[in-house]
Amino acid sequence: MEFPLYNPRKLKKWLINMKWKDWTPSRFSVLCINHFEEQYIDRTGKCVKLREDAVPTIFSSPGDTPKRKASTNPKSKRYKPPGVKATQTSPAPATAKRSVQNKEHNQPEEEPAGDKEPKKSDKWRIIVDEGLMKIESFPHFFHGDYCVPRDIQWAPDDNVTTECEDPENVIEVKEPWQWLGLDVRGPLPQTLNGHKYILTVTDYYSKWVEAVPMQSCLPSHVAKHIMDIIAHFGYPLRILSRLPHDIVHKINRELKDQLMVTIALVIYHQQTGTVDLITQQLIDRMVSDLIEEHAADWDVYLPAKVFSLCFKEHSKTKERPFSVLCCRGLEPVQSPRGLNYAYSKIRETAFVVR
Repeated sequence: MEFPLYNPRKLKKWLINMKWKDWTPSRFSVLCINHFEEQYIDRTGKCVKLREDAVPTIFSSPGDTPKRKASTNPKSKRYKPPGVKATQTSPAPATAKRSVQNKEHNQPEEEPAGDKEPKKSDKWRIIVDEGLMKIESFPHFFHGDYCVPRDIQWAPDDNVTTECEDPENVIEVKEPWQWLGLDVRGPLPQTLNGHKYILTVTDYYSKWVEAVPMQSCLPSHVAKHIMDIIAHFGYPLRILSRLPHDIVHKINRELKDQLMVTIALVIYHQQTGTVDLITQQLIDRMVSDLIEEHAADWDVYLPAKVFSLCFKEHSKTKERPFSVLCCRGLEPVQSPRGLNYAYSKIRETAFVVR
């Protein structure tokens, strides 16, 4: 639900109830309907909306972790979110504000702060660069620390449009295993094998997903799994990632040393999580279901979950990712591919997928 920016008195009531210090909503900010009591919700029309006097009153206390897990975990099967109005901007992870506050990723040589705490947490996030969060067009959702609505759909950013006046600033993904997206999710509840993170690599064309558990999200660990994926599927054109810029640089350095290549395979790009929103939502749901159903050994069940994801018809392409990537006779590319784009040029380019 959009904030009542037009009504200062009403907006003040909302912010007082939220108890969020040093935060001001923008025109991109929205609040989940689950923070409102039923008396404030009008369900009589074709769409659910708030009554004129609606004020959010339902908020879990910061230390009330068990209650949040039981009642506001959006990925759980018990949670049935109502319709949520779309924002008109490119998405950032709903827990972006927490990502900005985390400093461990400015020190990639050390274990992340989450690794130092033995207790399990029911909250996880996509690890992103805090620099991306400073981009004006990225929303910072207040309710990110409470819930992540699974039904939110974002419209394309006005600044990243496929109807670009300069076609040289748009790259269309036309074939399988050309452009990939890389993310790291965590920290998750630590398994008996010591895994706390999930590395995901997605093919933007076929929607194929590779997901592997990791004990740490250090650059050397990420690079090792990238090499394993390349050994099986061949070299892509490049891999987009929203990991912190310095970590991307160190991953590339590891890859250059291990693969004996001269190009930077991983490219820091703010559009990584927005190119293919549907697949990202499927992955998020898969991860949350895993940690809810198999908290102590989600890493054991991860391969089966990914297998199921890749063998189901994708709602956007109406094809199975396996059929698109593996059944068309494409041979893995055994050496790095050249590009007509400079590294800096790719970072400024908008990607378009089917």
